[in-house]
Amino acid sequence: MSVGFVEKLKQEIEKGLPGWDAQKRMAPLGRNRSLYVPENIHNTRESGVLIWLYPSEDKVFTRLILRTEGGVHSGQVAFPGGKAEPTDSGFWSTALREANEEVGLPSEKISFVGALTQLFIPPSNFWVHPFIGTSEKLESTSISTAEVQKYFDINILQLLEPESKEEKIITVSTGAKIKTPTYTLDGHTVWGATAMMLSELEELIQRTISSNKEV
Repeated sequence: MSVGFVEKLKQEIEKGLPGWDAQKRMAPLGRNRSLYVPENIHNTRESGVLIWLYPSEDKVFTRLILRTEGGVHSGQVAFPGGKAEPTDSGFWSTALREANEEVGLPSEKISFVGALTQLFIPPSNFWVHPFIGTSEKLESTSISTAEVQKYFDINILQLLEPESKEEKIITVSTGAKIKTPTYTLDGHTVWGATAMMLSELEELIQRTISSNKEV
């Protein structure tokens, strides 16, 4: 995969997003489209999330974080992101600020690639606005230990590997057990909203590869 892949991915995003058709493949079982329509959800909080892509050794990587214990999303894998603040100029600004706060990613080094489809997270009552951003290289970062246990970076082509996906029984913060599709990435189980965002990214990667005959 060439380092020019991200520009081709941007062009693919501009053609139109896969949306719910891609997200639903990794949605917890029993969730339906009505739960993800803005008109059906009220009094929610808004957040911005950053899917950071960077090139390294002719490959493209993204960063995931493992959240600290405690809270609704205790110990879960996520993208850097969080609640929108009144001082943010928009949700892209929220995503950049949160990525800087959580993993020390310098906002001025990140270029906008595109916005993915918004989605709702019922347990935390958040509407999430996911964005893809890119840097010219891997940037030096440091985590906020109050929010992040660790981070790990994956080659985005791992999302296309059939063995990375399977259904599992997950115990949620309430103690309930749910059955859901998951990704297994770098030994970590990724599910819920993060898996749904990854599923849309996966579909876009597939489309980009098909359009450009990338391998």
